[in-house]
Amino acid sequence: MTSKTVKPLASKVKAGKLPYVHDPRTFHLSQYLSQEPVVKIPQEYNWGRIIHPGTWSSFGNLKMNNCTCAAAGHLIMSWTGNIGRLHKPTTKAIVKAYTDITGFNAETDGIGEPVEAIKTLKYWRKYGIDERKITAFAKLDFRNHQQLKQTIYLYGGCYIGLNLPKSAEEQYNKSKKWTVPRSGTNGDGEPGSWLGHALTITGYSKNELTAITWGKEITMSLDFWETYVDESYAIFSEDFVRDNRTPTKISVDILRNDIETLQNKKAELQT
Repeated sequence: MTSKTVKPLASKVKAGKLPYVHDPRTFHLSQYLSQEPVVKIPQEYNWGRIIHPGTWSSFGNLKMNNCTCAAAGHLIMSWTGNIGRLHKPTTKAIVKAYTDITGFNAETDGIGEPVEAIKTLKYWRKYGIDERKITAFAKLDFRNHQQLKQTIYLYGGCYIGLNLPKSAEEQYNKSKKWTVPRSGTNGDGEPGSWLGHALTITGYSKNELTAITWGKEITMSLDFWETYVDESYAIFSEDFVRDNRTPTKISVDILRNDIETLQNKKAELQT
């Protein structure tokens, strides 16, 4: 009796994120954090620990190029799960967002086209995904470890875009752990040699990050994130609010006031 060859899961996954596109109107997290009291964050934390591993979903990202929307679905799960009322978006709702953004037609377009993360974030803020809008989003300083950890802890996760190397495919299949290969950024370690991808980071420790992608929890080293990331965002959402505060005790009134202040400053600069 011959054993059946099982096709590695990662060989089925789809790209979905185009390279980072600069938009001067995007908030910068440093502008926001400078107005907030310094909050001491724990050395390690993982919002995703409250969610059973089998509960995560790929949201269709194994069949189409909708990772930018699937990452939004995972953040919604992280937020709502940690305020005591887990909401898992339907795959239909995630695919609808991708369809609205790209014009995707499941009957004629196959896997669809990749999309810029910024387009998904703007859509999410204006129209909502699974009828849940975000209040605002802010870009992290490039490769800033401290801001990354602050974002994960203070706002229930971080939305990131990566130019994944080919080496990440084998690592995903074998260990679900992404590290920079010994060859560095040459050969299979070259940024983008596999695909462009968006995902949600739910946790961090001293040297590692916990992320959700293709319906699975994975680990990546901070060095991997630093080497292959091309954009990272803090997302402000009232889905991460209970009793008028976030689980990390940030007042909703303070959050709204600060966001309004930043919005007014942006408007002044554009007039």
